[in-house]
Amino acid sequence: MTTPHDTSESLANQILDAYNTDSALCIVGGNSKASLGQPVNATSLDVSGHCGIVEYEPTELVVTARAGTSLTELESIVAEAGQTLPFEPPHLGAGATLGGTIACGLSGPRRPHSGSAR
Repeated sequence: MTTPHDTSESLANQILDAYNTDSALCIVGGNSKASLGQPVNATSLDVSGHCGIVEYEPTELVVTARAGTSLTELESIVAEAGQTLPFEPPHLGAGATLGGTIACGLSGPRRPHSGSAR
């Protein structure tokens, strides 16, 4: 398990700087979905360090994790409690993250029955 790391303040400052200079940002985590969509001309905002499980309540079936948390880590944590995620995100690379899954809307084949990741 990675050490939880909250980089919210740093990320907020980078976003504010981009806003103030009218600069485009390309949000990047594990970069496992870079082949999806069109190339962008923007400054990278790396959220891979903004990671870790914030809260997990197995009895409530609720987990809160930061954007840079790897899918592998997230699935491992819930598996320890005999649980699985209610969606099946594709692992499009070793660095696949929760943030990329949410951003790309990749909830897998159970989406019509279980809903999307949220």
